[in-house]
Amino acid sequence: ILVGFDVTPEMAAFNRDAEMSDLKAKLTAVVSEAFARNGLPPELGRVTTSDRPDLADFQCNGALAAAKAAKSNPRTLAQSNVAILETNSLFSTVELAGPGFINLVLSDATLSARANEIAEDPRLGAGLEAAPRRVVVDDGGPNVAKP
Repeated sequence: ILVGFDVTPEMAAFNRDAEMSDLKAKLTAVVSEAFARNGLPPELGRVTTSDRPDLADFQCNGALAAAKAAKSNPRTLAQSNVAILETNSLFSTVELAGPGFINLVLSDATLSARANEIAEDPRLGAGLEAAPRRVVVDDGGPNVAKP
């Protein structure tokens, strides 16, 4: 164990998958659920790595598209999702920025749980390739006669 934290029900559900999965995919599922609870299309809850790492770890811009489809204010829609996500212990901070961007900062406990999950995985978090292929790497080394 890298760092010890109390495991909350959200973190237990978050880490319950038998197979390692992408962190963004797990976060997308959590944010998509918040969108669905607000009557918005869950596919708009897609989470991406933040364009501004100084502000957040991850972000969701789906409220902008949802507002366009619903002919509503994107900031209002985003705020309703922020209110749901703020109660989730996976995040230390959930903030509304600009016209409807949702900035997500993971909690230390979530990061620790993820690091432990990767450390316990025999493939260290790397997935299996559906159609594996052989790759040959030619290392020329210090041989100056090779181009």
